[in-house]
Amino acid sequence: MLTSQETASPDNSSTADDSSRDSPEKRGQGRTSDGDPLKDSQVKGKESDMSDASSNGCCSCPYIPRRYIVVFLSTLGMMVVYCMRTNVGVTMITILDEEAHMKVGTPEAKWNLPTVEWDTKMAELLHSLFYIGFFLSQLPAGYLTSRWACNKAFGACILFSASLNVLLPVSIEHLGYTTSCVIRFLQGAGEGFLYPASYGVLRHWTTTNERGRLVAAVLTGTYAGAIVGFPMSGLITHYISWEYVYYVSSGLCIMWYFAWLCFVFEKPSHDPSISQSEYEYIIKNQGKQNIEYENLKVPYRHILTSLPVISLCLCHFARNWVIILLLTNEPYYLSMFGFSVAENGIYSSIPHVMLVLCTFTSGYIADYLHLNPQYSTTFIRKLLTGFGFISQSACFLLLTFLQTGTPVLVVLSMAMGFFGLSVSGWQVNYYDLSSRYANILVSISSCFAALAGVITPIVAGEFLSPNNITGWNGTFYITSAIVLFSALVFVLFGSGEEQPWANPPENIVLIQKVDPLARKPYTVENSQKKPNETKKDKISLDPTPEQINKVVHRMSTAANKD
Repeated sequence: MLTSQETASPDNSSTADDSSRDSPEKRGQGRTSDGDPLKDSQVKGKESDMSDASSNGCCSCPYIPRRYIVVFLSTLGMMVVYCMRTNVGVTMITILDEEAHMKVGTPEAKWNLPTVEWDTKMAELLHSLFYIGFFLSQLPAGYLTSRWACNKAFGACILFSASLNVLLPVSIEHLGYTTSCVIRFLQGAGEGFLYPASYGVLRHWTTTNERGRLVAAVLTGTYAGAIVGFPMSGLITHYISWEYVYYVSSGLCIMWYFAWLCFVFEKPSHDPSISQSEYEYIIKNQGKQNIEYENLKVPYRHILTSLPVISLCLCHFARNWVIILLLTNEPYYLSMFGFSVAENGIYSSIPHVMLVLCTFTSGYIADYLHLNPQYSTTFIRKLLTGFGFISQSACFLLLTFLQTGTPVLVVLSMAMGFFGLSVSGWQVNYYDLSSRYANILVSISSCFAALAGVITPIVAGEFLSPNNITGWNGTFYITSAIVLFSALVFVLFGSGEEQPWANPPENIVLIQKVDPLARKPYTVENSQKKPNETKKDKISLDPTPEQINKVVHRMSTAANKD
């Protein structure tokens, strides 16, 4: 017979406290990628995933852990949306390059090139407006994703941007520059929900011991988007027609959205197909940071004045400066060396391939260093961020001395590779500081970093001129200085420890939220009737979550009055 356990929600503190009752003898000698000691329950998590196939009653279909499906689709979502972001950058080659008709491969592509006459400042303003919209939506996105279901917000923002992307070819060619600017602004505003929503999803679907690798995997999708986007855009523009770039990219995003809608739920407790063992493993190893309360306020003042948070904002700004500079101008930069549109698209993806490879490597380096108890989480975060950013700064300085295509590609790839090493430094640091407020921290740093998206295209537009490679030197000097300054600030003020404001204050009584969509935690009871046992003895009449919350509310009101 099934009896309901006494709890207000499945994500209660009793399950979280179980992990803290393990004896020291049961704990492993290593540490997780977040610096926490490994526990038997964490090691057994993978073993329980392996046994779920038989427990679900279908031996021929092995059970795939739901958290890995969520991470895979999150990574794929990041990849397709960043693939879509490369579209305008490749189209700008065909608009700004006076010899573009000589660099495409078919008569159809040659006759279908854009006929608009824009200069570099107009092109950079178009790029900039996307990031103005991105900037303005960051803080609202952080607040709304703490109220809305993050899985729905993540999917909806990608679908919204893809729907607008379909309109861009008609807008650029027929509706005019102003309409194109409006569309790009709205795209940026929609994509402002991307990072707060993704971190909100991962907060519920990752555990402490896996978070470093799984978050790094999702962030790899943002960099892999350029690997797919630049060659795809270049080849379609070169052999077919530039408009189809937008239709293919948007179609991929829309197809991804329907897969996301079918397979991803906000929390493990909402997913009807998750196995009981995986669900218990996730809940047990997440700790108290995932418990949600009715009367808990976000400590914005402490967050905004925290030096580790400020150093994160600067690193995010430097990251956006570099990524946006390459997404919007890398094809234009490489066109200075006489490459065709197809070659340009392929070569533009090479630095991003190096970025993805080094991002994966950084996750394993961080995990390996965490195995040594002498290295604190703070030391590892600062080591990876400092080495990656300082080396990248040197590479951008070296680019100012190069004048030929092959050395430029080599050094540019090295720069992006060094940046990839820093991903497991600063970019997973949000969860170190506060897992509970990770999406809030991301929205704040993204808001500040979005300023780079506004400023970078404008600065590039001032320095760059058609067929003049020396104009890039000023852009690279500024880029090198920004990256170096961010590295020094993070090394001095960054932290890998949970901050004091990350936990609820001790002087208030907290009321846990009741989640009506969460699964009820049932236990199986022996149905065989024991001697002298009545039906009444077998039925457990536990209080409902609503009744429990009413009692807690009364207690908290009385305590606060005292």
